[in-house]
Amino acid sequence: MKLDIYTLAFVVGLTFATLLVAVWIQYRVNRHSRGIGWWLAGTALMAAAFVLMPLVAVRSLVALAMVANPMLVLGQAFLYVGVARFLEPKPARWPAAAVFCGFVFPYYYFMFIHNSISIRTVFQATAVAVLVLMTAYRLLTRKDDSIAASATFTAAVFFSYGVFTLLRAGMALAEPPVHAYREMGPIFTLAFIAPTLAGILWTFGFILMADQRLNTEQRREHEILQGAQASLRESEATYRSILNASPDDITITDLEGRVLLVSPAASKMFGYRQGEEAGKRLLDFIVPEDQGRARSNLVLMFRGTLQGPNEYRGLRKDRSAFDIEVNSGIIPGVDGQPAKLVFIVRDISERRKAETERAELEARNRQLQKSESLGRMAGAIAHHFNNQLQSVMGNLEVMGGPGEEGCLARAKQAAESAAEVSRMMLAYLGQASREQEPRSLAELCRAGLPVIQAALPAGVVLEADLPVPGPVIRANPSQIQQVLDSLVTNAWEAMGGAGGTIRIGLSTLPAGDIPAVQRFPVDWRPQAAEYACLEVADPGCGIAGPDLEKLFDPFFTTKFTGRGLGLSVVLGMVQAHGGVVTVLSRPGQGSAFRIHFPVCAGAAPPAPAPAVPSALVAGGAVLVVDDDECVLDSTAAMVKMMGFTALAAGDGAEALALFGRHRGEIRCVITDLTMPAMDGWQTLAALRRLDPALPVILASGYDQGQAMAGDHPEQPQAFLGKPFGLKQLRAALGRAMG
Repeated sequence: MKLDIYTLAFVVGLTFATLLVAVWIQYRVNRHSRGIGWWLAGTALMAAAFVLMPLVAVRSLVALAMVANPMLVLGQAFLYVGVARFLEPKPARWPAAAVFCGFVFPYYYFMFIHNSISIRTVFQATAVAVLVLMTAYRLLTRKDDSIAASATFTAAVFFSYGVFTLLRAGMALAEPPVHAYREMGPIFTLAFIAPTLAGILWTFGFILMADQRLNTEQRREHEILQGAQASLRESEATYRSILNASPDDITITDLEGRVLLVSPAASKMFGYRQGEEAGKRLLDFIVPEDQGRARSNLVLMFRGTLQGPNEYRGLRKDRSAFDIEVNSGIIPGVDGQPAKLVFIVRDISERRKAETERAELEARNRQLQKSESLGRMAGAIAHHFNNQLQSVMGNLEVMGGPGEEGCLARAKQAAESAAEVSRMMLAYLGQASREQEPRSLAELCRAGLPVIQAALPAGVVLEADLPVPGPVIRANPSQIQQVLDSLVTNAWEAMGGAGGTIRIGLSTLPAGDIPAVQRFPVDWRPQAAEYACLEVADPGCGIAGPDLEKLFDPFFTTKFTGRGLGLSVVLGMVQAHGGVVTVLSRPGQGSAFRIHFPVCAGAAPPAPAPAVPSALVAGGAVLVVDDDECVLDSTAAMVKMMGFTALAAGDGAEALALFGRHRGEIRCVITDLTMPAMDGWQTLAALRRLDPALPVILASGYDQGQAMAGDHPEQPQAFLGKPFGLKQLRAALGRAMG
């Protein structure tokens, strides 16, 4: 008895439809597992193929039956791809495509060109067998050992079905050709029963593999979760240990600044009980006057531009204030966005106290150093002036005897020496003349070289590298030449008679290249972008480290008593030019003094021609105003010696009264700067209101730059620096009345 193969095909189709439901349920439960979608599609194609096969008996639907076997092979190809995807992420799909294409073209050739059911059966069975055996091979060569049992079982099913299908293909070749499917033998009837059994078994194997992998993944995830929980517990324990051990306050807040968690140190620092700070605003722990700055810093922190740490005045529970240092940061959430804020607060009260004590100690040390320097300076000045006053007094004592004229000359020379010491002290204080103009530094140095070279001792050679055109600076020519002369003198004295070469160099450099060490004055800050560098280097004995700090102190010297103003004057004059001095020296390796002057823009104008003094015409009266009676009398006497009538006034008010009585006679006024009631500027202004064209000379013991500083509506025709003699007085009268 032969079974109706059309009925069998339909039954097999219904069986695969049932399997499709099972795979669909698995797909819904475990759709994230790779390959299940391909299994579902393959099972659906095979179910549809078996349902369509019986339609070959219905003439009007035979076209649908023609695609049944290709759909069956395509479904088997989908099962192969599904298994391959299940076993590895990105398998090659071309083998399945190659088998399907190698089947479908011959199949339809032997359907439409040379119709042969037997040959079509051979191609269909062979294609299915190749795909099934490929699937079995994939399962047997898998790398995932977690599904070993289920994969081996499923591979055995596929292998058995593949062998059966190859057997069916061989028998189709061996038997005579058939002209209808009902003519096929029993083995071909089994061809409809075997897929049913194999489909049930491999579907069971698929589901078993998916469940085993899911269980394995869940077990791994459980292990990972347990590890993560253990790590979290360890992290929390570490976190708590850090909070408990930290001497600093660690505070965590929400994004609004409300306290969520604090370390024990925070409670102790701010005087709260543990947990009492929760819910308070962060700004409640900062004094009101610092809260605005703290808010601004929070905004900068969210922008990522906060420069920390920041210092505030903290506020304890008892409302007492103390110094704190705060570092802050943002704690991101799982989405990477800011979730919380963390603040590390340190009590810096002790540090501030130590800093204050250190500052006070440094101030005392500076005061001691200053006292030492002032004591040395006072002793040296007293030494200089006592020597000069001794000369003056001694020569005045013997004036009644023979050689009176020589005594007077020596007394005058001693007084001029004392006056030179005063001028040098003013220069050290930076109160040298401030009359400066753009000049070429190279030309100024070159102009002073002949005089410097003439004074060099034997065996000392001067080498100068002064490029033309050199840098232009605002300079007082005589002071620049005095600076160069003092540095060269210091250089050859450091050589100690051994001889050698002193090198003078000139260059320009950016302000940032000026060394910060061994820089004098130590608090100097650059005010220009570029500086001219005048260097004087010697191969002398060098300078010991402790002596470098005192190098520019007045009267400090390693030579002999009475010296030590040269470098002090250099520093004062350099300061008056807005410059700085740097020193490079090592004992036994010589020294290099570098003077840095700010460069000014533009070229230096030509040097002015020396002024030709006009002849002074005697006659008329000169009003002399000074509150010092001795100075007033000596100045009036010198005025009389020059052929003028001297009118003397002890203050500004008396000067105005005398001018009112002798207005027609007075040709010039000489007034002191510093006087009680009306000073020299006020006296000058009052006299100019009476006579706007009146020539006035302003005299002072201060340097001209310091005396003339300020904004004054009236200016004198000349300045006369004290002490002065007949020569200086005559020159001043000539400038005023010329």
